[in-house]
Amino acid sequence: RAMSSPCRGRRRRLDGGGLLPLLLAAVAGLPGLARAWDKDGHEAIGMTAMSALEGPATAQVKHLMGGRDAVDVAAWAHKVNKKYPWTKELHFQKQPGWACKGADLSICPDNRCLVKALKYFYGRLTGQQLVTLQWPEGMGEKLTDADCVKYLINLIGDLHQPMHLGSVSDDIGRNLTVNFRGKKSSLYDMWDTQITQAIMKDSPGFWWGGWTHVERSRVTYEADGQRWAKDGVVMFDRWADETAKYLCDNVYINPVTGRKITDHMKNGEVIVDEGLYETWKRELLSKMLEAGARTAIVLNSILRHRQANELHAGTAVHGLEGEEEAEKKSTLGRQGDIPHGIHPANMGPMAGLMNLGIFVVVGVVFVQVMKMWQGRDVVNQANRAKATGGAEGGKKT
Repeated sequence: RAMSSPCRGRRRRLDGGGLLPLLLAAVAGLPGLARAWDKDGHEAIGMTAMSALEGPATAQVKHLMGGRDAVDVAAWAHKVNKKYPWTKELHFQKQPGWACKGADLSICPDNRCLVKALKYFYGRLTGQQLVTLQWPEGMGEKLTDADCVKYLINLIGDLHQPMHLGSVSDDIGRNLTVNFRGKKSSLYDMWDTQITQAIMKDSPGFWWGGWTHVERSRVTYEADGQRWAKDGVVMFDRWADETAKYLCDNVYINPVTGRKITDHMKNGEVIVDEGLYETWKRELLSKMLEAGARTAIVLNSILRHRQANELHAGTAVHGLEGEEEAEKKSTLGRQGDIPHGIHPANMGPMAGLMNLGIFVVVGVVFVQVMKMWQGRDVVNQANRAKATGGAEGGKKT
């Protein structure tokens, strides 16, 4: 029998002084604080993850999320950070400099950084103390299994956003101004928001056309799954290495020209032309698929060995903007989409009357068609008899 989880299912409301730690990155919408991917990017990662979850794991995720899934909780971190901005430290693995040999994990005060946070939440869900995090007294143990899973879903996505392993020298890209299609933003925001929104504007049919499926990265997904089965949480370090190296070789270095992006500055702005945008766009989409597939690998490995009745749903974090409404809608299911003025209790009789009316109409049409067919049959028989009689008469003469 699997270990009972230390992420207990306590649902007590946190008091105003309690500020629950866990919940993700970057204070969305507040100046000076960053997000990891935008909501649309995290949702794309969630869709890919759901396409790769095994059947039992899918059921367990929906159980933990109260009927929702990885897509529905994609923006959960942003909501948490609006209320508890100090949790943003868990979403970044800042680099002290650039050796371009992988991720430097040395900047992690009190173990509050991205890779350590991933190991912390994975350990809590699997009954292992892989990392110790110093939270305000009495807070950490209140997190439910659902909270831990949501955290993993968001953090694995963060790990594949290159700027989340940015350099402290330019404040992970926030201090580098880029100009794309005449619009100024930071290099961080270019990767976090601008590329995604440009894709959605230029190619809405593609964005909503089902590209977020693990089959688009099946070979990589299977290889990553085999490596995870062999090496486990060490893969978090290796994935961080991949992201850091990509950032060094393909973001801070223009992959089209092979020169530093700062060499393309005009009036203090890095010019992002269409060639660079197209290259970054392809890589961004690939990284979202990769993040979703790897999220599924991690969740499958956890939930494959855990029984649904061992996992605790609910949340220890309350009062998040828009979250209670989302939870209520998931509880009501489709009833939440019933138009105002129509009461669910009346839907059964109403549906019965509608079905009866349709049956009557179809029956009348059927009878009329049969009459027409029979009438045509009588005429055809008469014509055949007439033709037969004429032929016989001809033979007698």
